[in-house]
Amino acid sequence: MTGIPTVNSSPIFLYELMAFACIAGFAAYDLKKRRVPGRALLLFLPFALAAPLVRAGLFGTDLLPLLFLFSFTGAAAGFLVLLCAAMVSKEGAGIGGGDIKLAAVMGFIYGPSRMLAVLLIASGLAACISLAAGRKHKEGRFSLPFVPFLMAGSLAVTLTAIP
Repeated sequence: MTGIPTVNSSPIFLYELMAFACIAGFAAYDLKKRRVPGRALLLFLPFALAAPLVRAGLFGTDLLPLLFLFSFTGAAAGFLVLLCAAMVSKEGAGIGGGDIKLAAVMGFIYGPSRMLAVLLIASGLAACISLAAGRKHKEGRFSLPFVPFLMAGSLAVTLTAIP
């Protein structure tokens, strides 16, 4: 057998539900304060770093190095996609540093393919909402917090893995 085994299992689903609860907290804070708290990200990081260990409990410890590589690839995907979006945005508007760091931590939990799915769902929802709301706000700049869209994407990806 080659590659990362993917199995819908209750322990992984429960782990991702707990991750979703944390991400929902970040989304609520982002809606209220328009920022992602760095200290809370540091507290969330050990939880995220446990993702390969949770998966290793199901797939065996012989796959642990491969599972860590899988998680690091997901973190790189989340980080790099949003970093590129921030770099191409006009005058630094758009994606903030907290969004980028949170996406990297989320990528460690979800892995590369599922993190890209989270980002695709989040950016699609954000585009729809900004187009709809942008028509109402024709004066000046319009901004939306991005973490609630990341939360929606993570919920969709988590619910697709219901055991």
